[in-house]
Amino acid sequence: MASNVEPEVNGSSTSGEEKKKTTPLRIWHCSHARTASNVLAKQFRDHPQLTPVAYTFKSAFMDGPESLAGEMMNKEAPTEDAKDATYQNGFNHLTESIIKAEKDNKTVFIKEHLFFMLDPNLAATRYPPPPGEPQTPCPKVVDLTITSSSSSTNTNGAISKTNPSVLPDTFMRTLSPIIQIRHPAISIPSLYRTRLSAGGNINIHHPSFLTNCIYAWSRVAFDWYCEHVFPDRKSQHPQTNGQAWPIVLDGDDLLNSNDRVIATICALADLTTAGVTTTWQPVSAEAKAKFPLAQQRFLSTLQGSSGVIKSGVSGGSVDVEKEVEKWRGEFGEEVAGRLKVAVEGTMEDYEYLMRWRI
Repeated sequence: MASNVEPEVNGSSTSGEEKKKTTPLRIWHCSHARTASNVLAKQFRDHPQLTPVAYTFKSAFMDGPESLAGEMMNKEAPTEDAKDATYQNGFNHLTESIIKAEKDNKTVFIKEHLFFMLDPNLAATRYPPPPGEPQTPCPKVVDLTITSSSSSTNTNGAISKTNPSVLPDTFMRTLSPIIQIRHPAISIPSLYRTRLSAGGNINIHHPSFLTNCIYAWSRVAFDWYCEHVFPDRKSQHPQTNGQAWPIVLDGDDLLNSNDRVIATICALADLTTAGVTTTWQPVSAEAKAKFPLAQQRFLSTLQGSSGVIKSGVSGGSVDVEKEVEKWRGEFGEEVAGRLKVAVEGTMEDYEYLMRWRI
């Protein structure tokens, strides 16, 4: 397949089908915290046709001078060690990894939480900062691998951006996303619980908590790709057109119907199922102890497993009110109420995306 560094193949007029035929696939695993996304990444990590790249913007989001984590993490000023953790440097690293992968005739598999690179101006349209707190500026990121002639410009000559991330449209159009979700009554309290168990601070009352745990932005990303890159995606009923890019993947479907889900992804990405990992060795206690505490907590189930573990849960079987009662016993009334607000606030987004899942 031809290289997609050439500007003409990245234009908005290129259809999804043409893009798939004329450019090497760049898979964006548009992951979300606590959706079993690490299971999918584990299964594809050693695939011989893939080059995995993970979390190139995590440091910029958490610790860098342009951090978008907000007060949710009760953050302090950036340290000297984090001064180079900018979004531009993260993007440069990502594009270098892509170029190397494609020279090796590999498909790049990029795992990145959308909220790690979410445009703060978009986030503020739903959850503005509290009174007296300034709006976080959007980091400036320039795609140095694509000439300016391929970029859309406004009347002032500046590059315009319509996608929900901080990254340029010209780059985002080259990606084929797997948008992973899970019932918010599972993923949201799990994020709060795991962060607490890792010894981290988390301000559940700050708007940035809601910003970073809802599926509104995943929905925006899905719609953006349907409009700008894969215009045929919504031309049919979801149930008859659900196996196409952009892929929507429910975490519990991945766990409970793993063979079917993996086969579908491989077919769409032109990957052999033989290269997918289905079993592995559990991580020893000695090896686990070498990981940072947060990583131990977020990966505890995966590291203790020897293969995919069925969840026994499906999105339609979750009773939110029963879950709220559990949260009251675990976290107290105040936190349970805040978690309920977060869950109810994104249920419409989750249900919308579930209509399009594979």
